[in-house]
Amino acid sequence: MNANPGANSNAAPAVDASLASDAASRFNWRDAMRPHVRNLGLAAALLIALGVLGSLRPQYLSRDNLIVVAMQMSFVGIAAIGTAYLVISGGIDLSIGSLFALVGVTSAMLARTIGPVPAMIAGVALGGAVGWINGVLTWRIKLSPLIITLGSMSIIRGAVLLLTGGYSVRAVPKEFATLGQLRPLGVPSPIWLLLLLAVVAHLVLSRTTIGRYTLALGGNRAACEAVGIRVRRVTLGVFLANGLIVGIAGVLAASRFGSASPAFGEGMELDVITAVILGGVAFTGGEGNIPGVMLAVALLGVINSGIVALGINPEYAEVVKGAALIGAVAIDQFSHEARERFRKKLAMRERT
Repeated sequence: MNANPGANSNAAPAVDASLASDAASRFNWRDAMRPHVRNLGLAAALLIALGVLGSLRPQYLSRDNLIVVAMQMSFVGIAAIGTAYLVISGGIDLSIGSLFALVGVTSAMLARTIGPVPAMIAGVALGGAVGWINGVLTWRIKLSPLIITLGSMSIIRGAVLLLTGGYSVRAVPKEFATLGQLRPLGVPSPIWLLLLLAVVAHLVLSRTTIGRYTLALGGNRAACEAVGIRVRRVTLGVFLANGLIVGIAGVLAASRFGSASPAFGEGMELDVITAVILGGVAFTGGEGNIPGVMLAVALLGVINSGIVALGINPEYAEVVKGAALIGAVAIDQFSHEARERFRKKLAMRERT
């Protein structure tokens, strides 16, 4: 008489544990597939946008025009790689547009005195130094990087205007423009550099210890400290890398145009952060991938150029970018809330 009830009482928890395990497996599968689904959605949106523009303006899909579009988005794409790492780690940098301008004008000015190559190296080093300083301030003052880099944005933009007097830097040596104006296989060098940096950044994030630490830091900083990850080193390293990458973009832009304007990078922060968040990087950190960011950069670039190609008021591009940013953050928040609700239900089921 007692055997069957005992057996039944033992079976019930086993069934519950099995259900919980299955639910957890389904949830993990959903978590694993979510970035791929988002990337497929971005790819589909990009193809639709190209299809619509191609039907309305057939010349838009010509090779020369697509190269021009890719060229226009290349500097934002390069900067977005560094910002993606920064946001994944739980940080952010609002000074990237101002830093882009500072590096551009500084490297162009130095090219007239110390030569093109040393000037380029100095420009990239300056970007890394400013990025590292932002990281140190964020770490030591213990304020949100949003506040720190907002102040940096104003300081750096003011420094650019003081350096240039509000005028573009011209009379740059022709050798300085060589790198930015190269066209291997008929494709401008900034596009090649964007592709190279994107591949390297993706491999580092997805297949190295540094990438895992970056994701872990954004996911749970306290847990990282508890298991012995050198949080300070990772934080400063990510800010440094972001500054170096923005430095590369700034030097390349000055080289491409053969001059540098103090207006370089105005509004770049919105473009870059919108692409990063739209590309699937969680604004709260701990989640994201480089292919998604690159797809978002391409989509926004096509939308911006498409608005101009169709003769629509270019100001609508700002409306689209703002709406895309709000929509991406809202989707991320709703997705996070849904995951939390599922985890709570799963935890309650396991307790019972």
